[in-house]
Amino acid sequence: MTGSDPRDTPSLGSLAGGLAGDVGDLVRGELALARAEFDGKLHGLIAGGVSLLGGALVAFAGLVVVLEGGAAVLAMWLPTWAALLIVGVVIVAVGGLIARAGLARLSIRNLTPDRTAANLSKDGRILKEHL
Repeated sequence: MTGSDPRDTPSLGSLAGGLAGDVGDLVRGELALARAEFDGKLHGLIAGGVSLLGGALVAFAGLVVVLEGGAAVLAMWLPTWAALLIVGVVIVAVGGLIARAGLARLSIRNLTPDRTAANLSKDGRILKEHL
């Protein structure tokens, strides 16, 4: 016998079933990757919130201490109201810079699952090539 037995070749139904199983596995894998990537991004978001809160607390502590000491020193040469105003503006600016750094880490762009999107694009190209 020179030909192969037609009963040994997989049927169209078994091929379709295998393809459906492979696509299901691919989707489950991509969802797992998306979840893992989102979890990592969420930890960064939480760290940004902690940084923002820490910056606000440091700015407040600095506000209290520096306002008292700095205003007392400046009050030797300036009216008390002017000394308090100068010191207050400087401390608010420092606290604003710390809070701004924390807000930068809270950006929505940091939550984009970049690796998952790239993998989905790649998987889509592969599926188009094979279909």
